[in-house]
Amino acid sequence: MEMDAFEQWLDTIWQVPARERKEYMAVKRAACTCPKCPSYNRCAEGSKERVYCITGKSPLCISESRGCTCRNCAVPSGLGLKYHDFCTMGNEAAQRYKNEVH
Repeated sequence: MEMDAFEQWLDTIWQVPARERKEYMAVKRAACTCPKCPSYNRCAEGSKERVYCITGKSPLCISESRGCTCRNCAVPSGLGLKYHDFCTMGNEAAQRYKNEVH
């Protein structure tokens, strides 16, 4: 079975040293448009939450979607992601698991 872009990225990212992963995440955080999303709030801003598409849903700050701008963000489009509403629904891996297994 051939891997898509996200699966290839996921396979590759865990093979690089932690320091490089941290640098990679810093670049993605800088490109992230979460702060412009209607669902993003002061709590998320204060907690410096971003890149939910990679890290997973908001642990404390965002409990409901008030609109989603994930499809307009360079981070998910650059990773070939299928889903959105990452701040409330979970990262790409979690959403794929939920939708493909259930």
